[in-house]
Amino acid sequence: MRWFENKIFYNWQKLKTIIESYKQNGKIIGFTNGCFDIIHKGHITYLFQAKEYCDILVVGVNTDESVKRIKGIKKPINSLEDRIIVLSAIEAVDFVTVFDEDTPENLIEYLQPDIYFKGGDYKDKAIPEMRIIEKYRITYKVLSLIPEVSTTKIIYRIIEKGGI
Repeated sequence: MRWFENKIFYNWQKLKTIIESYKQNGKIIGFTNGCFDIIHKGHITYLFQAKEYCDILVVGVNTDESVKRIKGIKKPINSLEDRIIVLSAIEAVDFVTVFDEDTPENLIEYLQPDIYFKGGDYKDKAIPEMRIIEKYRITYKVLSLIPEVSTTKIIYRIIEKGGI
């Protein structure tokens, strides 16, 4: 078994079984999601902030097809496999799973975490997941944002510097 395989779950059912055992032992389960295309200090800060509020942090990652629908055909830059392996190497992340929908509503409803985290860029935005969050009384927490850092800004800096 490769070092990261015990953290990555393509099968939601297996992940839910593990999460349920943690919940039965009184552990707080946190969940967040995103594309996590080019990991930067904003992502790292966000994930470590989230981990401060929970015992187990689960990260849902959009598939390549989902990212294309949301962000355009030129994205993601990194493949799903690359993105989930990098995420699994981050100490704050306990488990990584994937979803093909444009929003994580179905995944949140299935896993039913205790806390759902979003980045500060969602502070005053309505999110489709809110219906599920309220239905299952999941705590919703918006974490601070590092505004000067984003994947898009990194891509533009690479282009401005003449590419590679």
